[in-house]
Amino acid sequence: MHNKLIEKYCRKINIYKMKKLILFLFLNFLLLNKSLACELLNVPIGTPISKAEQTFSFLTSYDPASIEEKSSVKYLDHAADYCENDGFDNTEIEVIVYDSKIAAINFISSDAKKNEIYNFTKAKISDPGIEAQKNNWQGVVDLSIGSLFITYGKYLKRGKIYESLEITNDQMINYVYGEQVTQAIW
Repeated sequence: MHNKLIEKYCRKINIYKMKKLILFLFLNFLLLNKSLACELLNVPIGTPISKAEQTFSFLTSYDPASIEEKSSVKYLDHAADYCENDGFDNTEIEVIVYDSKIAAINFISSDAKKNEIYNFTKAKISDPGIEAQKNNWQGVVDLSIGSLFITYGKYLKRGKIYESLEITNDQMINYVYGEQVTQAIW
């Protein structure tokens, strides 16, 4: 009889431990999904188009034969379509492609007063600092990590302050600015 009580008690403990383990795994899954909710951050710079078009459907229109040598193509879309819960009501993304690879992913907002990109950058990448949050602040903050170049900034253009986050790497940086970047029509 004593053994049966011990066995019953052990089974209850094991069931309790299993419930705790399942709850722990479920909570971790929810937190992981929340932190990765922005699909853009799951596409590393340098990713081949064939793989990146799983996230960016507009890349199916990319035609390397129609692009001049040493040229890049810039695609624009709404950031909210890729980062649903990050408050991107006024933010666009630019995806720049060079040599059939992702060369840069940029976020741009023409309404810097809402700090949509600032809040996203602070939550997902690194804190640009309290000064950068101010409405009248203009400048650039370097948030680079290793070979990944990341800059957060606010700048004046046509009388408006714009907000931006630019992500590229040391191998692609020479192909994301200047005359060699053309706007894609898709």
